Order: sequence, then structure tokens, then C-alpha cells
Amino acid sequence: MSKYSEMERIRDMLKLDNPDIYELENPREIVDFSYFGDEASYLQKKNVPPLKVYIYGNYPHFEKATAYFMLRKAGANFINKFDSKSDIGWFWDSQIKIDKRTDKMFDFTKQLRFLNFFLINTSKEFVARSMEEYFGYSFKINPKTFNGYCIAKHNGNGTKSCFFLKCPINADEVFHDHCYQKIINYSSKSDSSTLFELRVPIFKNIIPFTFFKTRNKGLRFTSKNRSMEIVPATAHLSEQECQDIIMYCRRIGLEYGEIDILRSDEDGKIYIIDVNNTPWWPPNKLSDIDRNVGLNMMWNAWIQAFFPEKIGTYYIPNEHLDDFVNHKNPERNNRNRKIINQEQFRFIGRDYDFPYQKMRDELFANYKKKPNQGDGKNKSIQQGNAQIKKQNKPHNKSK
Repeated sequence: MSKYSEMERIRDMLKLDNPDIYELENPREIVDFSYFGDEASYLQKKNVPPLKVYIYGNYPHFEKATAYFMLRKAGANFINKFDSKSDIGWFWDSQIKIDKRTDKMFDFTKQLRFLNFFLINTSKEFVARSMEEYFGYSFKINPKTFNGYCIAKHNGNGTKSCFFLKCPINADEVFHDHCYQKIINYSSKSDSSTLFELRVPIFKNIIPFTFFKTRNKGLRFTSKNRSMEIVPATAHLSEQECQDIIMYCRRIGLEYGEIDILRSDEDGKIYIIDVNNTPWWPPNKLSDIDRNVGLNMMWNAWIQAFFPEKIGTYYIPNEHLDDFVNHKNPERNNRNRKIINQEQFRFIGRDYDFPYQKMRDELFANYKKKPNQGDGKNKSIQQGNAQIKKQNKPHNKSK
């Protein structure tokens, strides 16, 4: 067996293709929604007309996603058959492979606004490159010249394929579908075997809160958390860092998603290690109460970011965020409700908008001129995002 074939075999062994290896502790959430509790939601009791959301793309994937649970809990309607009377469209493309330049999308986008329509990439390679363009530093290394241990991660979204290796390596040993990264430890000062990670939900220019994860060092690349809690956006990030995160997401075209962040023990800087435009639900080790609170807070951020004119109708007040009533153990309902001041958890950055009409027109103008040429597939989107870059020059930051 050649050396290259052996490395291929090892890499295949390291891939976590079986979801049982890293899937949820309680798979019941995939098939039922019992942790919503017995009590009807605030908006259902209020009997407001449900918002209608059109999902274009991988609908089966959407049905396992955070956005699906958020909308379902709030009583919204979602469809996968186009209706121009929908309140909003959602471009659901977990692998960023769906061609936007089609006659169908040309017609759809004339009639309906789509979330994440101008997001062009979420690969680890792209995240590393775009982060360096904005922040002035990166986690990417060259495995052929780097001296020391690094991490190789597959570029695909949610593949969970990653492994450690000693560099430098030969050119024929490089996997071109992987991004090679320096090891970033965000660890407890009192226990180096305990690692932290921040997952930051993004709703345009709003961060409703941050998920703070605690994880055993040996499980750093799995979904197995030791603990997970909802904390204020600025609990572990400065206001300037929150603003930079929002403007970075604007630059790459991410209007909704969740990004994973580490703060390096070595230099104190934050590193955006993953951008997820189609995050799944629920987070491991988040309690039933906090799951409901989190979904309600995210719904409010979604309304505030994309339907500000509807806040008076669809906004969930603080006293109704904790709406969990246990259906299996009613005695557990005898507790004090969590009263959360969501304004203290939320960070609202500078408002912005994309030049949607201009970017959309350029995208389809190029398509109509050269419908059979794929080389410029995302060229107009990149040009549109380049206009955004002019307003957000790269930052060279140090802690």
C-alpha cells in the first residue's frame, strides 16, 4: 500500500460519518417536540396571525434546524412551495451549492425578499481567508512549511471530519478539501483539560445572547458538551468585538446563522473558526427551560432584525420568555419562573442593509448574458459584497 493510500485510509477512519458518534444525547427531539412543554406559547395565546415563511432549498434539512424550531414554537407557518404572499423567503443551502442564477430564482426574487441569498461560502478555507481580510490575522497555516502540530478540518459544513497532525508534511500528503489550522486553546485557567467555546447567534445586526460551552479537551471536535448556558453577548466578548463580528458577517453575506468563536490562550484574540448558516437544534446539554427561553429570545431578535414594523404584534415580553411547563413531571412546575431582561443579554450593532436590488440585478444580468458559463457563478455577488467591504476596511487588532 502506498504512503498516500495509507493516509487516505487513516483519514477515512477519522471521519465521523456515523451521526450516532456525535449526535444528540436525547434523540427524541428529532421526532417530537415534547420539550416545548404543555403550555401554549405566548403568541399562540395572543392569537396573532402567523407569519408565513417560504423555504427554498433543502427542506428536510431545515426540519432539523434551529430556525425550524424557533418558527414552530412561535406558531409561524413555513412552506416549501413558492407563494409570493409569504412574509419572507429563506435561502436554505447548507453546503452553498444551489445555483442562484436560475430562471426560477429570477422570478422568485422579484416577488419576495430572501434571507442569506447573497452568502457565497462557509467553508473553513473561506472563513480563514475572509477573517484575515477583516481582522488582519487568521488561524490558517501552510502544512508544508509550518513546524509543529496543527489541525486539519474538512471544508464542508457540519462534516465533523478533523484530525491532528505533525507538520511539515510533503505536498502529496496535503488534502486539498481540508483547511489546515493552528491549534487554538480556549481553556479554563484553573483546569487546562477544560475547554470553552462561544456559539454566537446572528440576526443581521443583532446578537440576542451567546451560548457558552464547556467541553472536555478530548471531545473538542464533537457535539458533546460538559455544560452549556445562555449568557449575555458581552459576557465573554467586548462591545467592539461584537460589532466586529456583526460587520464581518455582513461582509460575507450572512444575515442569519451561528458562528463558533475561540479566544486564544496564547494571544487573547478571538478567532471565528466556523460559520454555520443552517445550524441544527437542540444544543447538547442545554436544559428544557433554557431551550424554550433561547428560542423565544431568538424569535424576538428575528422579528426585530427583519420585521421591525411588526414588533408591537410579535414581540415576546420578558415575563413570557420562560414558558416551559413540564408535562411528564408536573411537580417540577412548582418553581419560580425565570425573569430575564433580554435587553441586557442582547447586543445591537450598527444597522445596515445590503444593496439587494443592485446586487440581484447584476447577478441575473450576468446570468442572462452568459447562461451556460459557470466560471462567474458568484461574480456579481462577490462584486456586491465588495461594495460592502469599502465601508468596512480591514482591522488590524490586538488585545
